[in-house]
Amino acid sequence: MNLFSKENDLVKRILNLILIVWFIIAIIIAYNSVVNLWFDYKTYDYSEYQVRFCNEDMTEEECKRQYEYSEINQEDREEREIKTLINSIGNVVIVGTFMIIFNFKKKTINKN
Repeated sequence: MNLFSKENDLVKRILNLILIVWFIIAIIIAYNSVVNLWFDYKTYDYSEYQVRFCNEDMTEEECKRQYEYSEINQEDREEREIKTLINSIGNVVIVGTFMIIFNFKKKTINKN
């Protein structure tokens, strides 16, 4: 599969370039999502959170509310990372398959 050969017309070479860039970007995004999911942020129980993030000016209720928001944000972040990973893997598969099909050379057999 020669993507940029002289046999290909200009449009096909430009399309191959776009597909390769798209493919590489999808791989980078998938890798980034895997790393973000693998090395998760540290989660705290309420007593640790209270010591680290709640200052003296905050009431107990405000601190609990802030802790709950923090937990919700953590769950939302993980969900977004999983969606991003699924979308980027889908891009890798779809674009890779299209590149293979688009550049597939039919072998001709000479019957002499």
